[in-house]
Amino acid sequence: MWNIEFKGKIKGDIEQISSREPLPEGSVPFVEPDSSDKAFALGLLFAVPILLLMIVLAIIRILNVYGKPSIASFESFIIPQLIALVLLFLSQYIHEYIHAFLFPKYIKKQIYVMPENKMLFVYFEDCITKKNFIIVLLGPAVLLGILPYVTWLAFAQNFSFPVTFSIIMYSLGMVASAVGDYLNVYNTIRQVPKDGKVFNRGFHSYWIQ
Repeated sequence: MWNIEFKGKIKGDIEQISSREPLPEGSVPFVEPDSSDKAFALGLLFAVPILLLMIVLAIIRILNVYGKPSIASFESFIIPQLIALVLLFLSQYIHEYIHAFLFPKYIKKQIYVMPENKMLFVYFEDCITKKNFIIVLLGPAVLLGILPYVTWLAFAQNFSFPVTFSIIMYSLGMVASAVGDYLNVYNTIRQVPKDGKVFNRGFHSYWIQ
């Protein structure tokens, strides 16, 4: 459906998923880290300020709505926390499907799991516009992280403190899970011309005009 295929786990080198089709004439490789670990580390530089701002605003809102919270009993937190943990796990997959659905329908999208890196990603070899690619990258963080958080900020008074705590933890987790996306957005803005198009080949991304 929607040209999306879940491919499952990758065993071995990520380059094996490449079609090996020749690169389009004029293709320029992104200047990017040569490993997922390095990409994660650089992505944190963009995620940390966002997370810190969310934490500060959450503390201010909590103090405003609940006052200084007392130490609640463990039992009052256990069910909301279990729900939040389950949602965080399931949202790893939802995150990737949001990416995939934000691509144009005609583009073939494949979702892979890399067990050794504990990460999932969407792979595509058809060209997508710079603007569309940025929307694809930011979609999951906005829909799963920022939107629930902003909704909570607006209606915090309607939630018990344990539920509030779970919403905040979930939102922070979803924003943090997009560290690689933030780095790709930065690279796309800085490196791809306004009318450029982006595509994948193996581990690397390329752009053409």
